[in-house]
Amino acid sequence: MNNSETKQPGGKQKKLVLLAILLLVVVTCGGIGAAFLVGGGAPMVKVDFDNVIGAFKSLNGINNGPKSGYSENEDGASEWALDATDIYNDLGISFVRLHDTEYPYGGECFVDIHCIFPDEDADVDDPDSYDFSCTDEYIANIKETSAEILYRLGESISESNDNLVYTNPPEDYEKWAQVCEHIIRHYNEGWADGYYYDIQYWEIWNEPDVNRQWSGTLEQYYELYKVTARYLKECYPDIMVGGGALGTATEEAVSAFLEGICDDGEETPLDFFSWHLYTTTAEEIATYANTVRDTLDSYGYSDTLSFLDEWNYVMGWGSDSLSATWPVIHSYAMASFYTSCLITMQNSPVDSAMYYDGQYVFLEYWNGLYTSEDDLSSGYYAFYFFNQLCETGQQVEVSVDETLDSVYCCAAAGDGKGVLLTNVSYDKVNLSLCLYTGVKNATVTRVNANNPDGVTETKTWLRDCVRITLSAHEMVYIALQ
Repeated sequence: MNNSETKQPGGKQKKLVLLAILLLVVVTCGGIGAAFLVGGGAPMVKVDFDNVIGAFKSLNGINNGPKSGYSENEDGASEWALDATDIYNDLGISFVRLHDTEYPYGGECFVDIHCIFPDEDADVDDPDSYDFSCTDEYIANIKETSAEILYRLGESISESNDNLVYTNPPEDYEKWAQVCEHIIRHYNEGWADGYYYDIQYWEIWNEPDVNRQWSGTLEQYYELYKVTARYLKECYPDIMVGGGALGTATEEAVSAFLEGICDDGEETPLDFFSWHLYTTTAEEIATYANTVRDTLDSYGYSDTLSFLDEWNYVMGWGSDSLSATWPVIHSYAMASFYTSCLITMQNSPVDSAMYYDGQYVFLEYWNGLYTSEDDLSSGYYAFYFFNQLCETGQQVEVSVDETLDSVYCCAAAGDGKGVLLTNVSYDKVNLSLCLYTGVKNATVTRVNANNPDGVTETKTWLRDCVRITLSAHEMVYIALQ
């Protein structure tokens, strides 16, 4: 075993241990090693590369970035404390959602309605009533990546329940909708020295069920959504308008929203329904995803997309729970947790997902992917290797023995073959991985407690099944040629 400086996935230079092992098939397991043994006797994970079951979904989205932490230098030029553009491109970030941008309060300059249209009494049709300058630059930065934009129309969350600055319902819903119309016109039709970005996804407000985000009643939010969604779709029939953005997406909450936006008997556009979940288990994502889908379908919104556009790990919302959460988010275990979530979303009725959050101000808190442009966290590898599956081809059938309740696996075939699997248990797990593809030259990357930055091995497998030991909270990606 030799330590050498090698290029990590994503183009970042990190120390990586490179092992070259030729597995010899023998009757006994002696001399083969503890990590990869000839299969047999252990519960199985089977991958059928010949059985394509569908395309990969747009799940590796993120809130905010890639450039963030705005300031001006002495000459008045923009400076960004963080430029994660290369990381976003390496991860294949599919969506950037604009919410809590330059937290708090949009830095009084970015995205939020009060930043762009600061005087509620101003002429809604006068370009001079608007200040697009900061948001123009922010969106131009996103356009340096391949990500689509989901623009949240509304306001960022307040810093505390005692300082509810911009969470009040608009005084004039119709005028507020017209302001939103002009924002869309600026970015899609060139109005007010604007652009032709063709931004498709426009979300109306955020978390009306959270006091720090909306100080009005839910009924007031339903009315704001009705007025704005109907108006915007009348102005721009081809855009995608959605909302809800519920902090808690129970069947009762989703049903109340759907009933509230149609309580006058008229149809209200809902191209996508958005919801949020912070959790410690991927199973909870599956539960809520099914609830959202079933409820939408039961109300006749079968064509409405389901967007989980905020998600992350959290132990709880009390100060002690949050203090315990953030070190875990920055630990090696997040590679496993995020992998389990992405695989679960791929196999659940979630159409798109956006991780919270990628911006500079949250590096020490909510960002489990990186701590700077050059320092990757373990969670990065979950997104990186899920993107490798997406780039490899289409999803193929995987079956996991029911006794392996802590193991998640997803695989792809197309331009090569890839297998992503993880163990979210605190205990190690022994399993037989059965691939049925003949001789396999494999590049195997592991992220675990001993290798939080990833360790890569090259192997040749001569049997259809090999026995693998997954350590506690370990993620493994296998690329086959």
